[in-house]
Amino acid sequence: MKMTLDEARKRLFDTGFLLGGRRRRAALKVLLGSPGPEGVLALAAALGQGHPHPKEILNGLGRLAAPADAEKVEALWDYFSRTPGPALAGVLTQIGWPPGRAVPAKTARDLLALANEGADKETLQAVTRVARALPVADEVGNDAIYAAWIRSQSPELETLITEQRRQSASPALEALHALVTGRLERYAALKDQDGVLLVQAFAMAPEPFRSRLAQTVAASPDRGIKEAYRRALSSGAVDKAQSVENLKLVGDEDGLFEQTRHLRLLDVLGLCERWAAVPGRPAHPAHRAAVDKAVSEYRSLGAFKVEPGPELPDGMVDLFDFWRDQEPSDADLRADLTAEDPFRKARGLYLGQERNLVEAQRLTAAATSEHWPERLIARLLDPAALAGAPEDHVLWVNACAGDAGLLAAPIGGTPEDYARHSARFQQASGPAAARTRGLLSILCTFQGVFVAGGITVDETGEATDRGAVELEDAGEVEFE
Repeated sequence: MKMTLDEARKRLFDTGFLLGGRRRRAALKVLLGSPGPEGVLALAAALGQGHPHPKEILNGLGRLAAPADAEKVEALWDYFSRTPGPALAGVLTQIGWPPGRAVPAKTARDLLALANEGADKETLQAVTRVARALPVADEVGNDAIYAAWIRSQSPELETLITEQRRQSASPALEALHALVTGRLERYAALKDQDGVLLVQAFAMAPEPFRSRLAQTVAASPDRGIKEAYRRALSSGAVDKAQSVENLKLVGDEDGLFEQTRHLRLLDVLGLCERWAAVPGRPAHPAHRAAVDKAVSEYRSLGAFKVEPGPELPDGMVDLFDFWRDQEPSDADLRADLTAEDPFRKARGLYLGQERNLVEAQRLTAAATSEHWPERLIARLLDPAALAGAPEDHVLWVNACAGDAGLLAAPIGGTPEDYARHSARFQQASGPAAARTRGLLSILCTFQGVFVAGGITVDETGEATDRGAVELEDAGEVEFE
């Protein structure tokens, strides 16, 4: 007697020792041979239910032919859109969509929705396979394909858009695809003279796409595209630190110089280090001259290292050398950080910072500790963070704060800031002040561009002080 569909569904899970295999194969044959889609849907459901022999089902489904078994294949795709899984995805990628049959709008929408961040590669390959069957001229469908590509960052969907020349109803989506894939000629064809499309594309791009977009901008000789990229960064989509990194990536020296007005001196020193290593400079003559001068001063600073002191008397050792010679383990340093003894805690902070064992909150707490060894180490490790700290009653702690106030000084300050720093530069003298003079010179060089437009130094006999500074209308000064 012929096996019914209901019997086949049951026997599909037969695991009997003697006849189980034969019954499963018979059930598989019945389900695959069913004239309607019910049989193949039962097989797909069995995969999701943890069938003990999934390969038997996959091999059977893999024998379906899209043209001859169009109704069954379409039903499988619809089932997959609601119940996705990598095993069924692999089979559908192999079979494809039945040629000559339109993909129903809901099925297409549900399948493309499966393409998102975290989707397995088999699912993305299946989505790409069905996307190839969608009408190329359908801009609404193309928008959904672009959106799936952005969500999933799928290389297969990216290639499909290029190969099939799919056009979106949104030029910004096309601009994003062109810039991410490095197709500058396609971006140029969009005639984005005002850079609006680039700004919109940047705003909708996930971070990996932004990095690739930046590489395309860097490769372009067009200054206009770099200016548009600069506007994209200033739109608020990324923070200042990330903006600087992105501008470094594209080699936009003009954009980097403009960013300095929003940075602290400590951050600008990092840019000086970069400019010291590369030939690129801003295009504006005054900006280029400022960078060259700052780089020259930066090179004279040398590395920020602890200077060797005089030879110690017999029987005494340098505390920091002593700590290093002890070679404490990470476990020892973690124990130091919670110790009652302030000198043990200071050792944990000093050596633990080098091994990334000290979180920012712990260092901040040390800066206000009642014990001066902890305050001392905090200022040694991060003097810029203590620029606003009150004067310490312990001389060593004050001395180790060094140029903390300078390092935290904003470049985009006020004319009064510039005047004060200029006067301090004139007054700093002697070998001990060499680094301070260098930092002040760099600070004044950049502030001289941004906030010193209306400042004149008056050293005539009418001035009440030799270093008197007269503040005039500073013109286009940006106050923050």
